[in-house]
Amino acid sequence: MMRLIAMLTCIALGGGLGALAREGSMTLMKGILGLPASVSLGLVNVLGSFLIGLAFSRLEGSLRRDGSSRLADLPHADVLEDRAWWPDGDPTLPAVDLLRFEIALQLASGLIITGFLGAYTTFSAFCLLTVQLLQAGRFLEAAVHVGGSIILGLAAAWTGAHLGCRMSRRA
Repeated sequence: MMRLIAMLTCIALGGGLGALAREGSMTLMKGILGLPASVSLGLVNVLGSFLIGLAFSRLEGSLRRDGSSRLADLPHADVLEDRAWWPDGDPTLPAVDLLRFEIALQLASGLIITGFLGAYTTFSAFCLLTVQLLQAGRFLEAAVHVGGSIILGLAAAWTGAHLGCRMSRRA
């Protein structure tokens, strides 16, 4: 029960901070830099995609010591092969240490990935802005917004995951 409460607290805290960061980023880009809302939201989503790839691979590469890392199937995880515990786990770690790593991974993932980055990048805001562009007859801008966000978001997530694996190797 305490673990569930800790996880929900991490998600709530991360979500609140992520929503504030998104609003601050959007305000900065629109108000100070004068970027249109579609560009501002696209940049927030691309940055969030990069950060989620980075956070996921960094957390998995550093805290998943039981041999069940979801990075094992990714091509850029080969940078972790010089670690004694990769990818089959560390049989020398006591069960209590494996549990400690697992709990830390779950809480950090809840705080950073589900909470903060889940609230920082919002698919619903992306969809609403696209509908508004279409309703305003700005079809080209809507197409660039959708295509650019998806392509750049995928590229950013891949780059973040690759960089996170390399950072995990050095840690």
